[in-house]
Amino acid sequence: MKKAYYYSVNKRTLKFLIPQGKKILYYGLCDFSIVSLLNPVCLLCIHDEPAYIEKKRGDKFSFVYSPYALYEPVQKFDYIVLDRVLIKTEGIGKVFENIFSACDEHTRIIIRQQNHLWEPLLRLARFLGVGKKEKIKKGLSVSEVQAYLVSGGFEQTRTLRKTLFPFKLIYIGSFVNGLFTLIPLLDFLKFDQYIIARALIDSCSKVNQHQSSLTICLTVRDEEKNIEPIVRSLPILTKNQELLFVEGHSKDNTITEIKRMQLAFPEKNIRLVHQQGKGQGDAIRKGFNEARGKIIVLYEGDGTSEPADIQYVYECMQQGRLEFIEGNRFYYPLVADAIPWLNKMGNKLFARFFSLFLRQRVSDVLSGIKAIKKEDFKQIDLTWGQLGVEDPFGDFELLYGAARYGLKIGEIPIHYKPRMYGKSKTQVFKHGACLLNMALKGYWVFRTSTPKND
Repeated sequence: MKKAYYYSVNKRTLKFLIPQGKKILYYGLCDFSIVSLLNPVCLLCIHDEPAYIEKKRGDKFSFVYSPYALYEPVQKFDYIVLDRVLIKTEGIGKVFENIFSACDEHTRIIIRQQNHLWEPLLRLARFLGVGKKEKIKKGLSVSEVQAYLVSGGFEQTRTLRKTLFPFKLIYIGSFVNGLFTLIPLLDFLKFDQYIIARALIDSCSKVNQHQSSLTICLTVRDEEKNIEPIVRSLPILTKNQELLFVEGHSKDNTITEIKRMQLAFPEKNIRLVHQQGKGQGDAIRKGFNEARGKIIVLYEGDGTSEPADIQYVYECMQQGRLEFIEGNRFYYPLVADAIPWLNKMGNKLFARFFSLFLRQRVSDVLSGIKAIKKEDFKQIDLTWGQLGVEDPFGDFELLYGAARYGLKIGEIPIHYKPRMYGKSKTQVFKHGACLLNMALKGYWVFRTSTPKND
C-alpha cells in the first residue's frame, strides 16, 4: 500500500473539518504535512511514544510525550483531535475527563478511528508482518464511541466515513473509492470514521443569561405594508435585543416605513442597513455580519412566520441545546394554498436529499425562521461560496456551513400563514434549477471533502 495515497484522504478530511488559524490539541500521530494544511495559530501534539516526540520540532508547535490518559491540558482549544487514540488507551473515560477541561462551547472534538469491522483483517496483517504493529486494545464501533461520549459529557454532532479500499493498486483503489463516494451503499464498510462531537457546557448559567443578546434579522424588499405589523408583533425577549432590517433596493416606501417604526417604537431598538448586492442570500450575509447580538434569529420579512415561535427558538439557542436551528413549516396543518404545491414538493424533495447525505434530519430547507450564534456564523462566512455556486436564498450556505463545522443542528416546528400583502419573490423554475445545482454540488463536496474555494 502506498501510504501517500491513503493518508491524503485523512489530510483532506481534516482540512475540510478544521478551519485555518485555530488552536489545536492533537492526540496521536501528527505530521508536518497535516500541520501545514491547517496553519494553526498554535498546536499541541500529545503522543505516547518518546521516540516519536524526539523527532518533532516547530516554532509554533509543541510536542509532548505522555500516556494519553494522563495528560491534563491547561488551556482551552478550538479543536481537539483524537487520532486513533481511543483504541490504544486503557483510560478512555480519563481521556474524555481531561479534554473536557480544555473545551468551551465552541470547541469541537474530532475522533478518527478505523472501522472495527476491518479489525480481523488488520490483526491478520499484523500477525503476518504486513501491517505495522501497534498497541491496540480493541476496535470500537461508532455506537460504542457515541455511548462513551455521552458518559464523558459530550454529544456527537456528525459522523463521516471515508475510504472503502485503502490500497492504491495502480488505479483500482481510486476507481473503487471514487465510485462509492458517489454511491453511499457501502458506507458502513468504509475504513476510516470521523466522529465530530461537542462538550455539553452549561450555557444556561445566570452569567450567560445576563450576558445574552439577540439580533432578529429581517431581509426586506418592497414590503412596505408588512413592516408595521411585523414590528408590532415581534416580542422583546431580552434587554439586549435589536431588530435589524436589511433593505434590498426597494421601489416602494419600505425604507420610509422602517424609519417611521424607529421613531414609533424606540424600545424595540430598530436598526436599518442597506444591501449593496442582490438577492436574499447576499442580504442574509450582510445582516448577519452587521448583527450585534450573540444570537441571530432570521425572521422572514414577508410576515408569513408566527412571531411567537421566535421565543422558543431563542431559548433553545441561549441554553445551548442547539447551535443551528431550522424552522419546520410542515409539522402543523397549513392553510390551503399557503405554499404553492410545486414549491412545497420541491422543498420536501430537497429536505429528503439533504437528510440522506448529511445524515441529519432536515424537513424544511427554505424555512422563514433560522437561528445561529454570531461566532459560529463568522466561521461559515469565511467559506461562503464553498460550492462555487451563488445561493439565491442563503439557506443552503448556512446549512452546509453548519454541517461542515460540526454544529449541533436541529429543527423546531413553526406556524406558517399566507402573505397578507405583496407577492413572493421566488421564481420557481429559475431558483429551483439553481438550488438543484447547489444540492448536487453539495453532495459531491461533502462526499469528497473538496470545497471549491479552499
